[in-house]
Amino acid sequence: MGELFKILAVDDNQGNRFLLNELLARLPDVEVIEASSGAEALLRTVEHDFQLILLDVHMPIMDGYETARLLQMTSRTRNIPIVFLTAVFKSEEFIKRGYALGAVDYLTKPLDDNIFLNRVRHYQHLQDRENRLITALSEMRSMQDNLLQSEKLSALGAMVAGVSHELNTPLGNSKLAISTMHDRLNELNRHYLAGTIKRSNIEEFIKESLDIVVLANRSIERALNLVVTFKQVAVDQTSEQRRLFDLATVINETITSLRPSFKHDPWQFDIEIPAGIQMDSYPGPLEQIIINLVHNSIRHGFDGRGHGCITIRASTEENDLSQKLVTIVFKDDGNGIAPNNIGRVFDPFFTTRLGRGGSGIGLNITHRIATSLLAGSIHVESEFGFGATFTLTVPCKVHSAI
Repeated sequence: MGELFKILAVDDNQGNRFLLNELLARLPDVEVIEASSGAEALLRTVEHDFQLILLDVHMPIMDGYETARLLQMTSRTRNIPIVFLTAVFKSEEFIKRGYALGAVDYLTKPLDDNIFLNRVRHYQHLQDRENRLITALSEMRSMQDNLLQSEKLSALGAMVAGVSHELNTPLGNSKLAISTMHDRLNELNRHYLAGTIKRSNIEEFIKESLDIVVLANRSIERALNLVVTFKQVAVDQTSEQRRLFDLATVINETITSLRPSFKHDPWQFDIEIPAGIQMDSYPGPLEQIIINLVHNSIRHGFDGRGHGCITIRASTEENDLSQKLVTIVFKDDGNGIAPNNIGRVFDPFFTTRLGRGGSGIGLNITHRIATSLLAGSIHVESEFGFGATFTLTVPCKVHSAI
């Protein structure tokens, strides 16, 4: 089974402890630690991590019941299964008291070897299954983290390609302007060296230079704005840093960074986010949600359509705890979601585009971000054939990462 199954055997009688050791030696992967009193048992739980406690009821100073009560008081020992063993307290009253103190079993002495070992083996198997589940859960969380990172990098890669393409125009215009300026300077220099320069040459040069500088300046500003917008989105996308931000600014910048990817597509965006909604949260994960929803609308909602509009609205309210919340409504006028699929859209690996570019993780990651890191909720409504609406509600200020 891998790790040893550690058992604490608590009994004031040395002979009884010897008998327990002899019986438990028949089981594989078992280690027995002894304690001769309740106080010593409590000390042993500090020194070791136990998977089972065999606890004698009738002991001097601190009996098994009191020991169990104290074990229940700390998180470290509260969930360790306790099996009471007794040769004296056999009545139903005492058995009920034992179970009330958190015991999982109550055995009377003399012990039947087979029954006793089967009980211990049962708890051993339960612990093994729990360990396997913990390992599987850890691996699943690691896989989800990897998928989230992959989804982030995929979205970031698409933005890089789109922004790079969009930068070609202003940078090309700037290069053309500078090249034209260079040619005009060379022409003016030739006239000057030849002694044939005229006032009209200078005036023409100044006029053209002003036009060229205006064009170059406008193109460089356009390129700079694209880079600044992309830089902020990229920084947020590749980190989960909490910071203060304006909701309208973040969502508009996110859509701006996505537009180049859909420049030649008929998709439209209608964004109405009131200015001044201040957030103390995680802009990167919020942007990831918006990006995932946009991609979901385009891949599924607008599939096979020659037009499509995505509407994003936001409003604020206070809940019963006077906590300020923001509700973001993301709506498209696409194909909608079939009734038999509406309850599965957030399930991991569920997709209607299997083999056609659909991974089935985008909306699952969206749900995970919304309900964990952003400490909010998200739900979907749809009438098949008439689009889908996702409603995200999150606190304007998150108190801590979940």
